[in-house]
Amino acid sequence: MRGVRSLLRDESGQAIILTAVMMVALLGMFSLVAGAGYALTMQRQLQASTDAAALAGAGALQINKSSSAALSAVQSFSSNSGQNNASSNLGTVSMMSGSPALKCLSALKAIGIPCVGAAPYNAVQVKQQAVINIPLGGFIGHPTLTLTASATASINGGAPLPSNIAVIIDTTLSMNEQDLDCGSTQMQCALTGLQYLMQSLNPCAQTSAACIATAGVSANTVDRVSLFTLPPVQTSSVSVDSTCTTTPSSGYTYVAGIGEIVMPPSAAYSGLATATSYWFPPAGAGSAAPGTAYGVSPANGSVTSTYQIVGFMSDYKTSNGIKTLNTSSAMVKAAAGVSGCGGMAPPNYAGVYGTYYAGAIYEAQSALIAALAANPGTLNALIILSDGDSNAPQKNGSYNVFYSGATASGTYPSWLGQCGQAVVAAGAAAAAGTRVYSVAYGSPSVGCTTDIAVGSNPNITPCNTMAALASAPQYFFSDYKQTGSGSTCVSSQPVTSLSAIFAAIAADLSTPRLIPDNLT
Repeated sequence: MRGVRSLLRDESGQAIILTAVMMVALLGMFSLVAGAGYALTMQRQLQASTDAAALAGAGALQINKSSSAALSAVQSFSSNSGQNNASSNLGTVSMMSGSPALKCLSALKAIGIPCVGAAPYNAVQVKQQAVINIPLGGFIGHPTLTLTASATASINGGAPLPSNIAVIIDTTLSMNEQDLDCGSTQMQCALTGLQYLMQSLNPCAQTSAACIATAGVSANTVDRVSLFTLPPVQTSSVSVDSTCTTTPSSGYTYVAGIGEIVMPPSAAYSGLATATSYWFPPAGAGSAAPGTAYGVSPANGSVTSTYQIVGFMSDYKTSNGIKTLNTSSAMVKAAAGVSGCGGMAPPNYAGVYGTYYAGAIYEAQSALIAALAANPGTLNALIILSDGDSNAPQKNGSYNVFYSGATASGTYPSWLGQCGQAVVAAGAAAAAGTRVYSVAYGSPSVGCTTDIAVGSNPNITPCNTMAALASAPQYFFSDYKQTGSGSTCVSSQPVTSLSAIFAAIAADLSTPRLIPDNLT
């Protein structure tokens, strides 16, 4: 018994075995922690590339309106072997079944993001998987782990693209005919579309609690809008269109079943701005501000007229994220956004002048160049709304509609080849970096009679004119449901009402953004 007790009291011995066992356990735990950290890092890397692929696909869909372009962009920014985000650390990466997927989500349409393209779509979803080797220091081998990541991006709705936006609205007398599909005159329907545009834009930086404007321009201005008309109006009366002097459809009577305007006596036009003959800013349209240096032409003498109704303003809303327009803004007044205010209206005796686009386009582009110089890094955008039938006469009786500088050559400025001259002018704007949107409003399939075998685009049609004005096919929209027009001028865009068209253009002026994967 004494021997047993002595053995029990004996505390001598070696701890090497125990230490070795504990070291193995600790190293195993460290390896597991390191492996888990590595897996988490790879998961984040895979998710980042999946986000990038979805955003790239949405951006391509926004710009090109092409499913093939979107799918190609997704692949380019994926982590697949040989692509922009490929990484040897991620091992074998592949798209999961059904990915990438182009979607037309109702949730996005409900907030004004239309589905675009031939199919059409408004979002791109990407799902990737990667099989990685987990480095565990050789204690438990090198097990593999399959990681997955998913991302969905809408074609726009993200940060606004800071923009200078010039809007040209045809205000010839036919615009006071009724559009029963819209429920008002064509003029009022067009101005309502302009209101939708401004409601969807951002007047100032998103970080601003309120947009404080001075002289019509917000501090930290983002989206600026300017309004142009054709035919040009006298500078002495142009303010009539932006001071609520007019009332809706003032002085006009629509004859049901005929679709024509009954011309009232001249006294009934007293509330409308006074039109002038067409005048011609230089085709280069580069440096001078509209209405100043371009207001005097050596060939034509003194010309006190302008196509510009309101300069570039950003006071149309008092804050971002709201739809309510600022009724104190001259731009909102010109767009008939104030109750009882007619806004911009066809000028006096507009039927005398007919439609001639080229001069208005050159002046608007000149104004855009000046706006870009004042706001470096912004996007220039030009929106042209009309039926596309340019038909201003050389004379109306003994009255000269075109100034003496015009010719019969078919080259700007000319009373022949008018639709072709408009296409050339819009092309010059696009070549200078301006994104040109065109909105065909009841465009007929025949017309442009001055272009028959004359000018740069002989035998062009009004519908073809409007399509050709756009700087790319995806920027061409058409409201072909205008009452009584019989228009068959259809674009690839699914939206047809002016309000939806202008909302779609506003949405197009923003970047793609990531959205929840479960939206439908």
